[in-house]
Amino acid sequence: MDFRFNETQLLFAETTKEMLLRECTSSNLKEMILKEQGTIPNLWDNLSSLGVLGMTGPQNLGGLGMSDIDHVLIMEELGRFICPEIVLEHTAIGIPLLSKYGNENIQSELLSALLSGEQKVTTGLGNSYVLAADSADYLVMQNADELHLIERKDALLMFQKSIDQTRRLFSVEWEPSSKSLIVKSNKAIEEGLQSASTAAAAQCLGIATHLLTQTIDYVKEREQFGKPVGVNQAVKHQLADTGKAIEFARPMVHRAAWAISNNSNESSAAVAMAKYLSSKAVDLSCRTALQCHGAIAYTVEYDLQLWLKRGWALSASWGDQNSQRNNIAKILNL
Repeated sequence: MDFRFNETQLLFAETTKEMLLRECTSSNLKEMILKEQGTIPNLWDNLSSLGVLGMTGPQNLGGLGMSDIDHVLIMEELGRFICPEIVLEHTAIGIPLLSKYGNENIQSELLSALLSGEQKVTTGLGNSYVLAADSADYLVMQNADELHLIERKDALLMFQKSIDQTRRLFSVEWEPSSKSLIVKSNKAIEEGLQSASTAAAAQCLGIATHLLTQTIDYVKEREQFGKPVGVNQAVKHQLADTGKAIEFARPMVHRAAWAISNNSNESSAAVAMAKYLSSKAVDLSCRTALQCHGAIAYTVEYDLQLWLKRGWALSASWGDQNSQRNNIAKILNL
């Protein structure tokens, strides 16, 4: 297995990073929260212009035809900037499943609108609540072994408070019907969950990396008793352990993406291990950042709290450490 990325993949990720650096700033995120909005103005359009929203769609319909291998690089950047948009749900579940299992009407009409970003799709697959259901046009929902596509207007949405105020969560009441049915297939559901879990794992890496970088910068500047707190061995060890956890998780995330893209029979194990390790890494990054920053890290005025809350929320989404550890044990017949 060769997990090295080519020049085109790296350039796409770097271009996305540069755009997020301009548009997805902490000040914009705070303003979004203050106005109780679920999106930053123009951010979705900018993601569309770069091709991010259509990257997993088929080329014959206007997508980029990219795989999960390409996808994880972009997801890591979105995590690094705690992007509030439903890119994961749109590109890891909505577009791939509708492209593969959607009927003729979906293939000919809806997909092109989703690929261009003109319309949005989110999902309740794998989680109790649906992210940004109020701003999406369509929802991919699960009923036992069935996947359904419903319009937002046909669902009853109830807002749910979240620790992460950049993520608007909703419980959804809806009625399955033969008209809304996409496919009856546990395999399709598993495909969606694997891609989403791997994408979430990549986002965890981005968040963890940002927290580590910010904490290293802080301990170099913060002084106690006339010297930077970063010179203390206990602080250095915490940061070293955090960096080690991140770098240990990253190749596992890349392996999971490779396994999915190549239809490997090891994909289930690889995805479970990737999400377990990335959740563990981001949890450790959050704890280390809190301990090294001290009480200031808890304050709403300090930007670090935005990344802490997203880290905790994403670590528990798409399978937390305990559930993924159980998945690994089952796969190993333990």
